[in-house]
Amino acid sequence: MFTASKSYLEKFFSGCAYRAYLYRRWNLKKEFMSKPMRFGIAVHSTIEKSLTAKKDVMELEWDPVEVDVLDRAQRAVNWLQKNGYEVIATEVEHIAPLAKDIQLYGIIDCIAKAPSGEMVLIDWKTSKNLWTTIKLEGGEIVYVGAQGWQGPIYLTPPYESDILEEWPKKMLYVLIPDGETVEAYSYFKTDADDRALLRACELVKDADDVGNYPKNIGTYTCNSCDFKHVCWQSVGWQKYYDARGKHVKEEDEGEEE
Repeated sequence: MFTASKSYLEKFFSGCAYRAYLYRRWNLKKEFMSKPMRFGIAVHSTIEKSLTAKKDVMELEWDPVEVDVLDRAQRAVNWLQKNGYEVIATEVEHIAPLAKDIQLYGIIDCIAKAPSGEMVLIDWKTSKNLWTTIKLEGGEIVYVGAQGWQGPIYLTPPYESDILEEWPKKMLYVLIPDGETVEAYSYFKTDADDRALLRACELVKDADDVGNYPKNIGTYTCNSCDFKHVCWQSVGWQKYYDARGKHVKEEDEGEEE
């Protein structure tokens, strides 16, 4: 069974499929994470802790953390309260069938009940970089088209759910940018989104089956790649590769004992 996630698909189609290989096969999810990514994760975890404890961010004890992390997390919590959303669950593992030999995976930030009674999926965003194609429908900001692969993946009904009887058809991307007003963009999955997701997963699965991960040859994407330290294109990659091999070997020997 091939499992596709938002991050895996995005890295595969980023212009360098080798990023997807490093992300999955070498498990380099945290070792070379960019600063913006680490910041976003810190905000997410702070929101989750606040919602789970049912307390404001500032009421909880924290290890040393950036003030901006606490501020953005508190503004997210305030947005939920102000708009009357009831939190049903946070950090929900999502596994959903897509095709006979393909399934989808993700972690949903929040499932909440709107004042209307409608169940929605919520994803927190700390950047506005990708949010340009929108329209207004009855005062609601609606994102036109899938924001990457996340929306189509998360709105695909899971194998089973202990939380909901019927899976939500709406996803809210809640933007909490630095010093700006919190905004919520609605997303509704379309048949075209489903077809695009299936085709993308089929392409990646075919590549994965034969180990075909073409490397980007030194264009601009290399500079911003989280894995440039370990890529064979970069200076010093062999040193890390040897160290990684030694580490894996020691782990294997330890398991045998």
